[in-house]
Amino acid sequence: MRTYLAIATAALIALTATPIVAAQLVTDLSEHQVRIRSNFTGTQILLFGAIEVNTANERSLDRDVVVVVTGPSRAVTVRRKDRVAGIWINTESITFPNVPGYYAVASSRPLEVTAEGPVLQREQIGIDNVNFGAPLAQGIDGSRQILSVDDEKSFIKALVRNKRREKLYSSDPGGIIFLGQTLFRATVEIPANVPVGLYTATVYLIADGEVVDAISSPLYIDKSGLERFLYRFAHNDALLYGLIAVFGAALAGWLGSAVLRQR
Repeated sequence: MRTYLAIATAALIALTATPIVAAQLVTDLSEHQVRIRSNFTGTQILLFGAIEVNTANERSLDRDVVVVVTGPSRAVTVRRKDRVAGIWINTESITFPNVPGYYAVASSRPLEVTAEGPVLQREQIGIDNVNFGAPLAQGIDGSRQILSVDDEKSFIKALVRNKRREKLYSSDPGGIIFLGQTLFRATVEIPANVPVGLYTATVYLIADGEVVDAISSPLYIDKSGLERFLYRFAHNDALLYGLIAVFGAALAGWLGSAVLRQR
């Protein structure tokens, strides 16, 4: 009897001392830094990884993988044009304080199949679930306005539409390709007009409609060479940069007129 009791106690201690660990992700990027020069026409970033399963019976194909690559955020103002006295002018405007300069999402299946709306909104997975922050609306005279929910949604749609047109926002259902049962990869397009700064590539593992694991990797996009010098000079010493630019333009115009007078 004591032997059975000791075995049961040992089994109970083993079960409580060894927690069941969920499947985990192992991921990396093909490169963590992209340098932009004058001849930069865009590039591709390869994200690859694997799902570490706990038992041989587990299959990664029973789960969904979602990759989100987001770039530096800043305030963006969206304006609405209305016809006033026969002229199209900017009337209302709304400023969103936290707009990613770049947002790309790729998934093994359509997002609406992988998880419910509240889960996607909580994790900000999908372009429609990105939180741009509390907006500030202004009228044509600069006074603060209170917009309805429908008007705010229309401004958000316009913002997303403009970003899509510039190829800065993209979504690719089925962009995650599995190589066997555990290995997967995804290719993310980086356009030529991508903003510089620190990016984050986050991989989510979703099972039964819930995020069971997530891992993030940094990606830094910066200008290099002469472009980097001019970019930093223009942003750090804007007044001096402007004066030099005006002087250079005036000098070029004077030299051009001098050459024409000699002919």
